[in-house]
Amino acid sequence: MNVFSRTLIAFVAPALVVLGTMLPVLALAGDHGGGAPEPMVFTVNLGKDNYLQFGLIFEGASPEVAHLLAGYKPRLQHEIILLLSAKEASKLRTLAGKKELIEEIVELGNHVIHEDDKTGIKEVLFTKFLIQ
Repeated sequence: MNVFSRTLIAFVAPALVVLGTMLPVLALAGDHGGGAPEPMVFTVNLGKDNYLQFGLIFEGASPEVAHLLAGYKPRLQHEIILLLSAKEASKLRTLAGKKELIEEIVELGNHVIHEDDKTGIKEVLFTKFLIQ
C-alpha cells in the first residue's frame, strides 16, 4: 500500500463510521420540523393528602396553533395549575373526571390563546396521569 492509500483509509474510514452512525438519527428528525411535541408536565397538590402528576400535549386545529401555545406556555401552565387546585382526587380517579378535566383544559387553553375549538386547541392528550 502506498502512502496515499494509507492516508485515505486513516481519515476516510473514521469519517464514514461517524456519518454512518449519525444518518439514522438524522432520518428520525425528518424534514417536517421535528418529532412529536414535548409534553407539558405538572405536579400539583390535590388537597392535603394527595398529589397529581400528569403530562399533556395540546392538539391544535392547525400548525399555527403550536406557535401560539409556545408563546402562551407560562400563562397556560399557570392557569392549569389554578384549575387543578380546586379538584378532588376521588373525582379525577374516574374516567368521567378525566374527560371533564380534558374539556376544561381545552376551554381554558382556547381562552388563554384567544381562539376557539375550531381554530385553536381541539384536543388535550394525557401522556401520563398519576395520583398518589
